[in-house]
Amino acid sequence: MTGTFNNRGGPVAGPAEAVALDDLVEHLCRVAREAGTTETRVIDVKTVAVAPWVRWKCQYGCPGYGRSLTCPPFSPRPEETEKVLDCYRTGILFLAPTSWLVRYLAAHLEHLAFRAGYYRAFGLGAGPCGLCEECNTGGACRRPGEARPSLEACGIDVFQTARNNGLNLTPAREPGEPCPRVGLVLLE
Repeated sequence: MTGTFNNRGGPVAGPAEAVALDDLVEHLCRVAREAGTTETRVIDVKTVAVAPWVRWKCQYGCPGYGRSLTCPPFSPRPEETEKVLDCYRTGILFLAPTSWLVRYLAAHLEHLAFRAGYYRAFGLGAGPCGLCEECNTGGACRRPGEARPSLEACGIDVFQTARNNGLNLTPAREPGEPCPRVGLVLLE
């Protein structure tokens, strides 16, 4: 491995260099698997599907709509998401059994990548935030280091993105039926 790693096995970049991307990706995928993800895939960000209809599913179907700064109408719109995705080439797409784990890992993996020299890294979670009992929708986020918007809140078609990367997700057909949750960390 070409990068430097701290005593906990995490990558640490020197003052003027980043840990090699391959080393970082390997480390982040291992961290995600150890935390309980069921799948991790290194992806080309061009495979992420964005569509304007996705936010309508939030607005007309999710009880979290308008209750969190990480959800519509506060989250980035699909047009903005497309522009941001154009700034990246590589990401890690991962599946986990709960939205909580996806949201935690999105922020955690992002922070690990940042400390490894990938300062543009950004994580996207799944579902409404839930970090605070009541979100401060009239002001600044109380937990900006942990809160991340969900893929769907930003207009990302999660099912098509998964299919584009060899994963066959099916929506839950009945309330309470298990359905994997999807997260994404944009790296470079």
